[in-house]
Amino acid sequence: MIVFVGAEDRGYWVRETAQIRGEELEFVESSMTIQEQINEILRHSGDYIIFDIEQYVDNAEALAEEIMQIGRAKSWTVVIYAPGYDRESRIVQQLMYQGIRYFVYSGNFAEAREELERCLNGYYREPKEEELQEVAKREEAKNGIRIGVAGACHRMGTTTFALQLVKYLQLKGYKACYVEVNATGFVEQHERTFNTVHDTYLGKVTFENVEMYYRQEKLLDVLKQEYDYFVYDFGTYMDTDFSKTSFLEKDVRIFVVGSKASEMSYTNELIRNEYYTDVNYVFNFISEKEKPELLEYMEEKAAQTYFTVSTPDQFEYVPNEAFEKLLPVEDISEPEEEPRGFFRKKKGKKKRGK
Repeated sequence: MIVFVGAEDRGYWVRETAQIRGEELEFVESSMTIQEQINEILRHSGDYIIFDIEQYVDNAEALAEEIMQIGRAKSWTVVIYAPGYDRESRIVQQLMYQGIRYFVYSGNFAEAREELERCLNGYYREPKEEELQEVAKREEAKNGIRIGVAGACHRMGTTTFALQLVKYLQLKGYKACYVEVNATGFVEQHERTFNTVHDTYLGKVTFENVEMYYRQEKLLDVLKQEYDYFVYDFGTYMDTDFSKTSFLEKDVRIFVVGSKASEMSYTNELIRNEYYTDVNYVFNFISEKEKPELLEYMEEKAAQTYFTVSTPDQFEYVPNEAFEKLLPVEDISEPEEEPRGFFRKKKGKKKRGK
């Protein structure tokens, strides 16, 4: 038997694997804290248990310890479902230190099934002690600032905003990249449609001087690259594969929201959600006359509220004062040299008597 701890709509992709292996699949209802699930979890038995860690708000250390104790109590093989998470995130590190070795990182269900199959077959070997020490060193020397961007709902301009943010940082002289941690397939679509440079190993597509990554299982390798900023596009908050914990672990967190009738319910849900406190809100497609009313509507979060400008081309930077306020970074770009003409300037003739 396979037990999935979390919402059924987030774990339904496991059904195919269970059927192929001839295993039963049972679900334990999701909860914000693992303590509320323990009794129900222990009523089940079987060989494998999968924890969807997206659901929890528990302290990373306490959660990792509790999961490991549950696994030992029932002699389960423990698998962690962590779509979109960094291998270097605090919760993943704590789970590894507790001795948990099997993780499913992909937010794409087909790829997630492949990762799960490898876990259930014991494909992932036990890491050596020196490897765990290396992981700890990488955590101490974390490279680059990580920015998380997510939209309140679909067609909010979230990806455009993330790309413009990359362009803004490049303009300021920093090395920045775009990281796709959603299931839209945006980066691969560009690779198939336009003339791009494609690194299939890392899952990197370079287009219009923007380096974009789409292979979530290669995130650890991506983070080893020498970037000053990593801009993560988490897609839409309302999607079932949105990783709120991974989003909140980022150094800077931005929600792209809107004021249209079809958007306001999602926007309101976000700004009233106590789970998201230290985040920034960016309104897209807003007229000048709406801005004062929206700032009043945002109440105590008005200081964390910004407005974008019209951006016809995702990859062509449009100057936006919102970026200057949101990320007031020092301009370290080198001034461009004035282009030289084809001819030398004529020297002025000396006047007589001078």
